[in-house]
Amino acid sequence: MDSTADWARIMFNDLYGTNINGIRVVSFDSHGWLSGNATGDRIDAGHDLTFVDVLYNSTVTKTGDIVGFFKGNNVFRHTKMFVDVELQIDMGQPNVYVVLMLAGAGTTTFQFINKQTGVIVWQDSENGRTFTQYLIRSMPPQVFFTKETIETTLVIAVIIGGVISIVVLNPIPIRRPRNNRSHDDDDGVL
Repeated sequence: MDSTADWARIMFNDLYGTNINGIRVVSFDSHGWLSGNATGDRIDAGHDLTFVDVLYNSTVTKTGDIVGFFKGNNVFRHTKMFVDVELQIDMGQPNVYVVLMLAGAGTTTFQFINKQTGVIVWQDSENGRTFTQYLIRSMPPQVFFTKETIETTLVIAVIIGGVISIVVLNPIPIRRPRNNRSHDDDDGVL
């Protein structure tokens, strides 16, 4: 997460703690801050973590598989954090989803990055408003298994663009100035 908010979370199950959303966390591995953290800032990552929110003027307690951070109320400095997770994706569903939670002010960018390739497989940026928001974000399960490939149409487009560039930048035929030598030069006489 890359954020200027005071806290944000991503929950990998639904609001009732079940995994009917198609994404299940197999394991939570390393986690840490990439920038902007201070003493007392906290990263939460784990199975069945309980958290308390004020939602629609009432206090609610929920449990879920979450990744989140908390910098303190009204602390809006820019931070970046990460958590390595191993996910199990249900390919039988047309879409899978996560629940994003944020509050306070600031913008938070949530990203899933394939650790092996470094490719961003999913990203969403949200702006906090002064109250807690629960946002469901769905995606096709195939996004987690994309491979970097060069499409045939891209290769053809690059070749056609190269040929057009050559033709436009190199006018054909190239005209040379006529050689206006006198006839006397041809006979060797001056």
